[in-house]
Amino acid sequence: MGRWLIFAGIPMAAGALFFALSEPHHALEHAVGAKLFPYILAGVPTTLMVGGMVLYDHFPKRLVVPLGIIGWVISVSILCWFFWFGPGSFGYYHR
Repeated sequence: MGRWLIFAGIPMAAGALFFALSEPHHALEHAVGAKLFPYILAGVPTTLMVGGMVLYDHFPKRLVVPLGIIGWVISVSILCWFFWFGPGSFGYYHR
């Protein structure tokens, strides 16, 4: 269980990147519509986590901890950067 929680940083980093890239100007919401958007926003991270669980069984055990920690650092960095500096920090500007 402990190794899985560390390894979960890898799919979490992908989820954080998905959130940070789809949120500026509500691009994803405009692409899929307001009714489908909550399901997409909940379904993509869920799919990433389930995919991570499948990947965990086939992942080299010696790389689980180092890459998982790197994944957590990346995900925390992306989310902190996004919430501290706003959508403009990734090159998207409000006009």
